[in-house]
Amino acid sequence: MNRLTILAGGIALSLAATSCETPSGNPDRTATGAVTGAAVGAGTGAIIGSATGNAGEGAAIGAGIGAVTGGIVGNAMDQQQRETLAKQNPQTLQRVQGGQPLTPADIKALARAGVSDDIIISQIRNTHTVYRLSTAEIIDLKDSGVSNRVIDFMINTPSLYPPPPPPRYYSY
Repeated sequence: MNRLTILAGGIALSLAATSCETPSGNPDRTATGAVTGAAVGAGTGAIIGSATGNAGEGAAIGAGIGAVTGGIVGNAMDQQQRETLAKQNPQTLQRVQGGQPLTPADIKALARAGVSDDIIISQIRNTHTVYRLSTAEIIDLKDSGVSNRVIDFMINTPSLYPPPPPPRYYSY
């Protein structure tokens, strides 16, 4: 294996490990799929192309095919989650799309719809929602399929988004 093939493979793996976000900070599977597909395609194309002495051309063709395929797959995953959430809990989808604070019931709905921890946490972070969960609410979230990671993030939101200081009153 020549150095170009090894370099292309290394670049492909490092790009595949990245994830993309929308301007609002939400994970974007379409873009992530395209980047990952391009990286894997480039690495595979370089390896196959090196057998014929055309590693660069193989990497370019593989990257193009991988980017298109990965983007299509990622977009389908995003769309499927939106459709599932729209069927199960349209109010939660409305709050997510509107950037509104999410209730514990919304968090449970997102978990039931198969939304990843990263996306749920991103939604909480973007809306600056602060939770003050009771023990019973924590147990209910856990029993509803919400991951420990999301519950832990929710528990720690008061320290992330402290309340604004009280207003100062001046006497003249």
